[in-house]
Amino acid sequence: MSAMILMAVGAFNGRNNPGMDKGDYFRGIGNDGKDVIINDCRSQGESVVRYFLEIMPSDEEVDIVMLCSRKTLEMDERNGTYKKGNIYSAVSYLKERIERSPEKGKHKINYKIIKLYKNKLPNEHRLQEADDIDPSIPLMPANKEEESFFPEDEIGAISRAVEYIHYKKLQEKKTFKLYIDTHGGLRDIVFSMSAVNSLLYVGEAIRPKLISGINMASARIENQSEKFNVFNFFSGINEFLHFGNADILSEYVDIKSDFSYLTGADPSVQKIAKQIVKDMQKISYGVQMSDPRAFMEGLKELGNEFEKSSESNLKNTPFGILEQKIKDEYGSLLTNPNILDLIIWCVEHGLIQQALTFVESMLPYYYWDKKLLYFDKEQLKRFDEDENMAFNRYISRFRFNQQKTNKEMNFFAYHLLENTGEYEVTWARPRSTTLRYYHPESAAKGEDLEAKSRWIYNDNYGNVKLEDFRNKVLPLLQSHRILKIIRSSFNHGNLEYRISLPKLKRFILNYISELKKAKK
Repeated sequence: MSAMILMAVGAFNGRNNPGMDKGDYFRGIGNDGKDVIINDCRSQGESVVRYFLEIMPSDEEVDIVMLCSRKTLEMDERNGTYKKGNIYSAVSYLKERIERSPEKGKHKINYKIIKLYKNKLPNEHRLQEADDIDPSIPLMPANKEEESFFPEDEIGAISRAVEYIHYKKLQEKKTFKLYIDTHGGLRDIVFSMSAVNSLLYVGEAIRPKLISGINMASARIENQSEKFNVFNFFSGINEFLHFGNADILSEYVDIKSDFSYLTGADPSVQKIAKQIVKDMQKISYGVQMSDPRAFMEGLKELGNEFEKSSESNLKNTPFGILEQKIKDEYGSLLTNPNILDLIIWCVEHGLIQQALTFVESMLPYYYWDKKLLYFDKEQLKRFDEDENMAFNRYISRFRFNQQKTNKEMNFFAYHLLENTGEYEVTWARPRSTTLRYYHPESAAKGEDLEAKSRWIYNDNYGNVKLEDFRNKVLPLLQSHRILKIIRSSFNHGNLEYRISLPKLKRFILNYISELKKAKK
């Protein structure tokens, strides 16, 4: 069996750390729920590490990963002396303290040192003062492990730590357990540890078994998992607000201690918070599966839940922050979810594939509902067709003036939207019979259905008037056909004639804007 401890090593982890000279003791909770006392702690870094070793199975092999916030190898008088005047680095001293501790027991311990040096950064970007190194002073003691090359920048160190932890997890399979010591080091190293912990959730997620730190005032080793994992909660908020994905928040709710940390102990508040996340999961499903009905149902249910929460204490918890952020981001979709605003939301949040899917799957019904274009339902049933099928077959007859059989439709859509000047594309004017009639696929010759619209009407002499339909509805139908062509190209992974993203976004938004005007 194997375990790993991720810890910080700062500038004052040596024996001369103020308050540690006499050997302090700390109390933590053991596996049996009783206090465990860690005696004679002479360096700040050893207390939580020794506690972890104490509560681990005695036969576990342990990897200790040290994130160092300063150079620790030089002979530095500030780090104090030990025994016969030998000068010890913070890392070397800490390692010796751990190896000599009673909690070490039968554990085989491997050390991995990852340095967060920033001495190569320009002065204005440094988070700490540069170390003044005298090249004439030897590095003592410095074993081969400590002399290995490590990245001298913060991002490189974070990446290396994440890669190393994933590598060890891959080796150990299911027996791997990760412990995190949150105290020690400068503030920037704590942020680095937070970054490492967050990145470990990516891919095959690694969740720490225990995150602990020391409370110097009470001399206790405290479980800080809930406080540390709160970063995941706010990451989950951002993911939902910007991408409609509730996966991280859903996982957070499953961790009871973390969830109660955010909601408090009131059962009614916890119930509302859990329902809110459940509604968010429904929205998330709608986004990921391109299911507009689930998306809009989830939005409506979430809006209703927020109405209920106004009578609870939810606003006094971090979930109150989440509620307000969602209201700011989703706006009227929470009270009046509709397909047009949903498409706009998708476009504005970069969910173009979902927007195109919703355009193709839902807008034919919108045309029908608003009486912009529809057919007699009973007549359609005779030919085994529905509204969507009839709508798409109707608009497929619209042609471009330059349309040729040796060119794919995506070619024309591309040149029409991009307006490259290389190939002029314009719509051909449909004949009146093309606009007025629709011929179902299984219908016999002459069994045409009349296209209906509130913009198609008879004048006082009984003549069918199509001009309003041609001017107001036809451009919308042609825009819809363009987007249908583009989505088909996306679905088939067609790499040719890809519309630029800014122009595609603008085209969709303009189309939806005009469609909103047409219903009035």
